[in-house]
Amino acid sequence: MAGTFNIVREVVGAQAGPDLVQGVEALSSRQIDSLAEAILDDPRPPALPPKPVTEIWPLIPLRSSLFFDQLNHESPATGYGAAGIRLSAATDLRLRGTGIFSDGIMRALLYCHGLLIEDPLSHAAEMHLGSPKEVRDVSRLSLSAAAASMSEIAELLDEEIVQVFYTGGKELEAAGALGGAMMEALTTEGTSYSIEELWSQFEVEFITGLSTPLQQLWKEIRGGNRSPSLDLLHQAIDAGDAGLADVFVDVVRILNPRNIVENAVTSTACTLAAIEMLGGSADLLCASPLMERLIFLGAPDPAQELRVHELARASVPNIGELLASDLVAIRHASDALATWRADLASALDYATRARREGVDHATIQQGISEMVEQARNALLREARNTRVLSRQNQVSFVAGALGGAGGSAVGGTLAGIAGGAGAGLFAALMQALGSRRGVPGFLDRHYVAFAEEGS
Repeated sequence: MAGTFNIVREVVGAQAGPDLVQGVEALSSRQIDSLAEAILDDPRPPALPPKPVTEIWPLIPLRSSLFFDQLNHESPATGYGAAGIRLSAATDLRLRGTGIFSDGIMRALLYCHGLLIEDPLSHAAEMHLGSPKEVRDVSRLSLSAAAASMSEIAELLDEEIVQVFYTGGKELEAAGALGGAMMEALTTEGTSYSIEELWSQFEVEFITGLSTPLQQLWKEIRGGNRSPSLDLLHQAIDAGDAGLADVFVDVVRILNPRNIVENAVTSTACTLAAIEMLGGSADLLCASPLMERLIFLGAPDPAQELRVHELARASVPNIGELLASDLVAIRHASDALATWRADLASALDYATRARREGVDHATIQQGISEMVEQARNALLREARNTRVLSRQNQVSFVAGALGGAGGSAVGGTLAGIAGGAGAGLFAALMQALGSRRGVPGFLDRHYVAFAEEGS
């Protein structure tokens, strides 16, 4: 799938940059249709290249990103959209040239070893060819925007630090089965989480990301006013929050806690199903605290599972306002960040071996904390001497094990792994995928999150 951007370069006859984008825009209707067909004809391998369990490679599908993008705009990791990467921005013509897509990509790469993202070019090509011919002059604009977005991260694509995939929705059947099991876990008598509690979590995150006029409007609607004045909505649009206003209207339109929670559950299930379908060798980037709560549904106490499975929590510098070129440079030139990624890999290797040997989670957490402490201190020292890393508003980098603690994820039995990982959720995914490989590979992987200090 990395070849889709190469296809664009070959068709246009230009390298990444303005000439490439202008070349795509200059293609005739027939040529743009042929380009879209060539993109979709690019071979899709059944699995992604395996990633070492000692490295963090989050996989981000478009469907998950679409739901979580507008949550938590005040994310503690500045510039992360709530899903870490705003994939929807890659094909949005209104956002072309803003750097929103590429900025999120490169910020995430500072603390991770690589990224796996759903291919914006394939998505735009499928949407274009699926449009009636009479509106293709409009639908082609998304393909042009996708080419511009991928051009911004061309160096990362060429070096395979960012790799792309495209499922075409093949994970949806398994995701539907998994999502159904997750919803069942929420409605089971005596469950630790309820739909109402998760709705409250969603509401907190959603409101945090709203502009002041939309917060006021939300307060009126939640107070029972079903026909409020639209003046506040117009104020938000006039202030440049048109995209967020669209999401606000959608949420209000379906203002039903169960529907909202089902959407969050489905988005999380799609991510897990896509990871396993593509070989199970990728990690889960938790889009928000809400998503963290969902990944261990089915366990007797999901909150306790989250605590037990957490491997590392380290305070790291936030990232200031940067140009894309700054982020590329520091990714390559920062000794402190290189040391961080190397020490993190060593710590995860230790965790893998220790869990296999049955070491208790408290001892593992302490060992990892000690192993990354020197690298963390180096990051903080670098923050004092550069505008790239900010000493203000430090954030917590969190990494945890998806599989069971105490050795059940690595080399354990199927029953042991399922039991250690939240039996209801993961056992459901095993069944949904037909258990074709016995133990799902992703149970050896990790979840990653960025949290406010002290949370």
